[in-house]
Amino acid sequence: MTIDTDAPEKNNADTDVEVTESTGLELFINPAGTRLAAHFQPVPNSAALSEEQILAMIAEQGYSEEDYPIYPDRLKDLVIGIRQRRSFEIEIGGPTDGDVSIYFAQDKTLAGVRILPPSGKGLPLSRQLFDSALQKARIYRGLDHELIEKIMSDEALAQVREEQCYLIAFGQKPKNGQDSELVPLTEQISERRPKVINDQIDQVDFRELGDFPVVEVETPLFRLTEPVAGEDGFSLSGKPIKAYQGKEKKLKLDSSVKPSYEDRRVYISTVKGMPVFTEQGVHVEQVLKLDEINMGTGNIRFDGSVLVKKGVNPGMLLEATGDIKVGGLVDNATVISGGNVEIVGGIIGQKSPSLKADAPTKENAVVRAKGNVKARFIQDAWVESNGSISAQKLIMHSRLWAAHQVKLAGAGQLVGGHVIAGTLIEAGQLGTLASVPTILEVGPLDAIREEVIQVQNKLKEGAAQMKQLRDLIHRIKEEKRKISPEKKEQILKARDTISNVIAALELRRSELEQEVQTRKKGRVRGIKKAHSGCNIIISDVSRILKEDFGKTTFYLEGTEILLR
Repeated sequence: MTIDTDAPEKNNADTDVEVTESTGLELFINPAGTRLAAHFQPVPNSAALSEEQILAMIAEQGYSEEDYPIYPDRLKDLVIGIRQRRSFEIEIGGPTDGDVSIYFAQDKTLAGVRILPPSGKGLPLSRQLFDSALQKARIYRGLDHELIEKIMSDEALAQVREEQCYLIAFGQKPKNGQDSELVPLTEQISERRPKVINDQIDQVDFRELGDFPVVEVETPLFRLTEPVAGEDGFSLSGKPIKAYQGKEKKLKLDSSVKPSYEDRRVYISTVKGMPVFTEQGVHVEQVLKLDEINMGTGNIRFDGSVLVKKGVNPGMLLEATGDIKVGGLVDNATVISGGNVEIVGGIIGQKSPSLKADAPTKENAVVRAKGNVKARFIQDAWVESNGSISAQKLIMHSRLWAAHQVKLAGAGQLVGGHVIAGTLIEAGQLGTLASVPTILEVGPLDAIREEVIQVQNKLKEGAAQMKQLRDLIHRIKEEKRKISPEKKEQILKARDTISNVIAALELRRSELEQEVQTRKKGRVRGIKKAHSGCNIIISDVSRILKEDFGKTTFYLEGTEILLR
């Protein structure tokens, strides 16, 4: 309830006061004669009053709606106060001046005008009100002058009887460009699907996901799209809003791929094998197929991709430069891949790795991949990926590190251990009801900070070398020494080399600064539950959960981890 504590006290000698003894409600005009006020004093057996009854009393006592328009909100407060039987005084009516105000969209590319008509004997609307509001708003571009002249004419303003809103100024939002993209033209390993056993009853075998795709020579592998330029926008104040300009994607290819002569933006294979897609292109690998990795085969090191029908037995090593698919378990063994890893049966060790350990032990299953890692489950393991890590059922008491994301399927549970991802950690359930300590970290900055320091030190070295070279050139000129053409070429070549190194370092420093901002946007998401005991860390900021949450996303805002 709103109670006007500054309302003037009644003065029966100077003010016209009407009293209704049976209700305890008094109506009167304030000393300035500008407001209709009400005073309520509870009396025995007085009944509550409705808005309609109060309005009837106002009319009966001769207070004109034209002179003293009623404030709807204040009238509601009066009804509530009477119902609560509290003694108070409140202004409930009076004239209001006409008003014109301007509002903006958040990005300052759209503006509107709000027109409120006067009530009672309030001052009328005028074009001057709009001109004053427009001057304060500092809108210099995008005005709809035709509409403004129409709605702000004296005739139009005189006909305003209720609040009106119009859009009167339109800026231009920037249209961001788009980087060139790699569009696959052939089947990828990630596109394989579970084998359908009986399509009539939707029966599938999740253990059999199909073979690796193999392409013939000169098979089109991917198309590189053209980058799209952005279009700058402008705000209503006339300031430009820069758009992102699309860039050409940097490709890193080997001799197994080349541009097509017919279309230089289409790339084709030069050998027969399995296409392995990466962030920077694709290369074609030959495939080694094995039934099982055991004492009979010995440790396997292969320059290409490997397909293991069964599993990798305890204590064995499987290392390949390409992709690896294991149809069974990686049972307390080590798998190292230069591409993607898929473990159909799951990854399991003998003992969970210590949270303080810098490296795995012989009791941990170990998987390292330069690409993505996919498994049915991960338990008591040490898993590293330069891409993303995904599991179907469970990640339990393990140490995981992924450059991009760690994700579990909708009902998957992430329990215990320490999980680190570049941008996202997502699972059906984070932690357990038993509050098992679970560290979930996204956007770590330590490695970036170390590289930034290294880059800065190299920039200082480059600047010092450039200064020494310039001093040498300056002395030669001052002393007017003659040098051989070979010596001159050597000096100029050294100058160009140092300049190129400094430029490359500056570019890398800029990339690292952008990476810091990207990592601060990391998220930890519980699709169904986030249990107490979880330690959420985003870019070195920590929050230990003291209670359970339902569907939740944790994010960094300034120096605090919030949730939504």
